[in-house]
Amino acid sequence: MIHFVVGTRAQLFKLAPIMLECRDRDLSWRWVYTAQHRETIAGTVEMFGLPGPDYVLVDWETEAKSVGRMARWFATMLLALPRARRILAGDTGPDHVILTHGDTFTTWLGALFGPLTRTKVLHVESGLRSFHLFQPFPEEINRLIVFRLSSYLACPNDAAVANVRRYKGEAFNTGGNTQIDTLRFGLDHLDDAEIEVPDEPFAVATIHRYENVYKRERFAEIVSILERAARDRVVLFVRHPVTDMRLQKHGLRERLEANPRIRLLPRLPYLSFLRLVTAADFVVSDGGGNQEELSYLGVPTLIMREATERPEGLGANAVLAGSDSKTIHDFLDDPARFRRPRILPSVSPTAVIVDFLVERGFGST
Repeated sequence: MIHFVVGTRAQLFKLAPIMLECRDRDLSWRWVYTAQHRETIAGTVEMFGLPGPDYVLVDWETEAKSVGRMARWFATMLLALPRARRILAGDTGPDHVILTHGDTFTTWLGALFGPLTRTKVLHVESGLRSFHLFQPFPEEINRLIVFRLSSYLACPNDAAVANVRRYKGEAFNTGGNTQIDTLRFGLDHLDDAEIEVPDEPFAVATIHRYENVYKRERFAEIVSILERAARDRVVLFVRHPVTDMRLQKHGLRERLEANPRIRLLPRLPYLSFLRLVTAADFVVSDGGGNQEELSYLGVPTLIMREATERPEGLGANAVLAGSDSKTIHDFLDDPARFRRPRILPSVSPTAVIVDFLVERGFGST
């Protein structure tokens, strides 16, 4: 059996292509949902044509979007660990494998099911490092934990493979990130997106990382950057639930709402968001998945981070902002010069991963 452990919408974006490939190859698979994120998850499942989760670990109507709720979610996850064998429906041991993705708390908590049940663990999007323990936080720490728990490390490039050489797991190069396959799916279904695209020049912004939204001073700086961008065009600010909460707490929401050229949008379905960014003049984001997708699309991107674990787009369409006001204003003065042609790699990282699973006999019926 192939078990997928999914907690966030971003993880489902990266793992759904593997699930679909397993289905197309008649492999045995199931998925466990930790409900770290709940908003729009049902729509994402429907978009990909996936079945609902086989097991839901945290049964609640909200999600871990505040420190208090995260603590509750985390405690529930820890209490679930002794039930690992039941959660995996008894399909445990060396003939089975658990797939976990990325760098969230779900990533390593799901990976813990492996040693607890003597089941193999495959880490998707492995080997990425910023080499700054608290940039980003807690993602870099989460990665270091899951590297140690994994039997197999599916790395998107040679540099990522080199980053995990000292760990015991077997590392292999997938030739890219499964986000490539998700993007292909999205572009093929872009006409299904239900979103009104502005008929005037516009930019898209999306900010959600801990280091950007939890400190008022830093978040206020980012709001100032969005106000600067709004001088020349409309800015569509797509907000994660945690972003919305911190805007309210820091007293910044009213400031944004008072600006007629900044429009606040809720977190959007994937196809709607993709349609917006493909038409945007540029994007301001702190998301790693956004950085990857936008590098393939060639859309100018201002990355609101001090450090990034991903090389995609840097030196081409993407600029790492850090806290350097000169770099930021230089980008905003002429973002069009960072636009690049749309180029999607020919490789399918999903196929590489599923070939690896098949070669080792996982999921055979």
